[in-house]
Amino acid sequence: MASVGGTVRVFTRQATGLTKEIGTLDTFVYNVNNQNIGIGVAFILLFVPGFYVAADGGRADMFQSMVIAAILALPMAAVYALFAAAIPRSGGDYVYISRTLHPLLGFVASWNWVAWMTVYIGVPAAYFAKYGLSGMFRSIGVALGSADLVAFANNFVDPVWILAVGTILIAFFAVIFALGTRIYFRLQNVVFAIGMFGVVLAIALAFLGNSADFAANFDAYVGGAGGAAGASGNAIEVGAASFEQTLFSSTLPQFIVLFAITSSFLGGEVRRARVSQMLGMPGGVLFVTVWMILLVAAVQNLVGLPLLGGISGGYFSPGDTFGLSFVPSYNELVAAAYPGNVIVALLLGFTFVFWTYVWLPINFLASTRALLAWSIDGLMPAKVSEVNEQRHTPTVAIIIVAVLGWISLFMYTIGIGGFKIDTLYGIFGWILSFILCAIAAIVFPYRHRAVFESSPVNWRVGGIPLMSIVGAVATVALLVVEYIWWADPINGLAGTPAIFESLGIWPPIMIALTAGVFVTGALWYLGARAIQAQRGVRIERAFAEIPPE
Repeated sequence: MASVGGTVRVFTRQATGLTKEIGTLDTFVYNVNNQNIGIGVAFILLFVPGFYVAADGGRADMFQSMVIAAILALPMAAVYALFAAAIPRSGGDYVYISRTLHPLLGFVASWNWVAWMTVYIGVPAAYFAKYGLSGMFRSIGVALGSADLVAFANNFVDPVWILAVGTILIAFFAVIFALGTRIYFRLQNVVFAIGMFGVVLAIALAFLGNSADFAANFDAYVGGAGGAAGASGNAIEVGAASFEQTLFSSTLPQFIVLFAITSSFLGGEVRRARVSQMLGMPGGVLFVTVWMILLVAAVQNLVGLPLLGGISGGYFSPGDTFGLSFVPSYNELVAAAYPGNVIVALLLGFTFVFWTYVWLPINFLASTRALLAWSIDGLMPAKVSEVNEQRHTPTVAIIIVAVLGWISLFMYTIGIGGFKIDTLYGIFGWILSFILCAIAAIVFPYRHRAVFESSPVNWRVGGIPLMSIVGAVATVALLVVEYIWWADPINGLAGTPAIFESLGIWPPIMIALTAGVFVTGALWYLGARAIQAQRGVRIERAFAEIPPE
């Protein structure tokens, strides 16, 4: 499987230097973490009940929304899992698309991935303080009746504090990855166990909590945090479910379950790829969806949909609505049902912290593997793909990604000239890369028949390669997803000006940024090809064979 069409090898080395250190559990947890149950539920509860309400009062159904998202995400997860088994190489869909459709398309799709993955290094670095430490210390402070601890918690939503804490976090993971991938996966699995314990605890406490007294307990909690009296009075009237609002609101759970595929970037390091990647990707989507539904159901049962809508509706103006520095996430809502219970506040707050930043190391690690794959193909300096012989880590790539991640952190917290990046930037453009990969899956068994036939996923249904069938289904599903991410009036690329203005964003800038990523990627590819041609190197030859493992 090392060559395609019997072409002469052109790579200067026949191994990346990476080693197969990633097992099935590691792969599963890596993808589940990248979907992020904790942040997913926090965002669904913070946005859907209060914002996805039609003029006639029709509202989104959060449970149907999560099911829709899972149905749309599963075919794509299967595409990436099949490709990761058929071509177990580092670099993700860069390898799949460049070897199947065209090198330019493969590179631009991957450039698009890395552009937004580095954004999602900085953003979760900010979440650690903004959503994690802030909520944990505030809930403990309220339980203890300590105004000083509440005031300390409020510091973590200050941009300077967020930047400082996030910088430390990015540096920490840069060191971890430089020391060795195995160290990270040991840490990841322990942290995942802590986070899942917190999810199970939150579900149990929410179902056991007294929903009849919640409004009074919430008022007391907000008052204890220094907020306005009678906070529960912000509850909204609940109308009938609306399919349109439900469909548009599926952007929030899609934002979670669409990203069960990032282990594809680590393909050359995953043991038993067929089993590990299939369990980690489609299996991860199902696992996360079930737990999100359970957690949302538990919190809704405790708080009630009308009050959830009022809390959600106050997201953009918490000071005016509740008199707080930031709107409480689900961990604080559940803790509020147990007034004065410091142990509950500590456990819920501490375990939620571990969900806030997990996108950071996942996107960090995947980005380094994309850079390594580009470098091996001659699209980046050779130094970028050098791997430390003792630790089996690409040190230069790690440094580059750490710097890019810090820049995104700065742009999220401080910004330049009044412009900042925000959480849901780039998703519409990101999905275009997914669509290219789905199309590549349709034609791969035919364009590279020998590679497909020798792979462990050379399955057929009625004589047609299963990979082609799944690719076609995924393409249709992703076109639906793309429509939703364009038309959604809250989070879509053509979103309402009122939402953009509340974030301090000039609406057309997001369309320009999305297009700009693809344009700069194409220019980089063409420039690299021209430079290599001047040196007498035809990089097109590299794309005629599968890269080294």
